[in-house]
Formats: sequence, C-alpha cells, structure tokens
Amino acid sequence: MHRTPRKEEILETAARLFADEGYNSVSLQDIADAVGLSKTALYHYFDRKETILGTIVVSTVRELSESVEQAVAAHQSPQDRLMAFLEAQAQFFEQHQASFQVLLTRFANLREPSMRDIAIEWRVNYENTIRNIVHEGVAAGVFHADSPNAVVRVVISSVYWLARWYRPSGKQTASEIAREYAHIILHGIVR
Repeated sequence: MHRTPRKEEILETAARLFADEGYNSVSLQDIADAVGLSKTALYHYFDRKETILGTIVVSTVRELSESVEQAVAAHQSPQDRLMAFLEAQAQFFEQHQASFQVLLTRFANLREPSMRDIAIEWRVNYENTIRNIVHEGVAAGVFHADSPNAVVRVVISSVYWLARWYRPSGKQTASEIAREYAHIILHGIVR
C-alpha cells in the first residue's frame, strides 16, 4: 500500500482509538471525526474499517520483525543477541504502544486472507529470530534448555505483557524492564 502522511495519520489515530476504546466500539465515523475528515473523504483512503485494522496489524508486525532483526544482527554471542532482541522489542513497544496493543489484541481477528497471510509470515519471521537465538545458544552450549520452544514463548510473552500494564510515567522505561527480564532469563533467580 502506498503510504502518505494523511494515511499514516489515519492509521495512527485509528490505532489509538482501537487501543483505547476497543475495535468493535470504534466506527469509521469516529475515525473520520478524529482526523478531521468526512466519512466520505475517509473512503478515499480506506474502503473499510477491516482494511484499516489489517494495515495496522501487518505494518506493526513487519516493523517489529525488522526492528528486532536489525538489533540482533549487531551482536555475536547468543546472550547479547537475546538481550538485543528483548530491548529492541521493548523499545518498539514504547514507541508504538497503540499499534502494538492492536497487534496483540486483534491479530487473530484479521478476516481478509491476504492480509492475514502476510501478517502470519511476518510473525513467523519475528518468532524465528528469537527461536534461532535460543537454538544457537543451546547448540553452542551457552544456554541450557530442555525445551527451547518454551524459552522462546517466555521471551516473547515477557515483553508482550508490557502492553497490559506498562505506563510511560512509571519508574522504569520498557527497555530497563526488558533488561531485567533478560537477566532473569539468562541467570534465573536461584542463588
């Protein structure tokens, strides 16, 4: 999809509305009002609310995947790569909280097959980034994991849950929290 500043504004506004009020509670008229367009003018950019949702989900999971891949590529050791993955995911969340919440809560609701398929491809790519880190660490003897897939789920869900409770005005940044999580994952809590 060709992205313009106006389309970006519509997507950002819709993501905020979906995150704050719930997807089902927001109408196209609500989005149009929030960006100062008539509903008819909004149709010039997006034909349906589902298209807006799909665009938010696909672009968010793509940008998240690219962001963590880029961060991980700058490191060599599995420990540093795991830390980079968590920090990049937390930083992405902090910069894109509304669209991240929409991604988490509405991914399963994508109805349009082409958008759903693209979103799934990017999600698999994202998950494979951490999966590869864990498997490389186990193969190198740096990580011990009876179930590498369980470790992958713990890493992913640890920062995903920030979307449920994190507040920017809190004592820690999302990156600081991610570093704590990485320390716990890498070193455990047993003395």
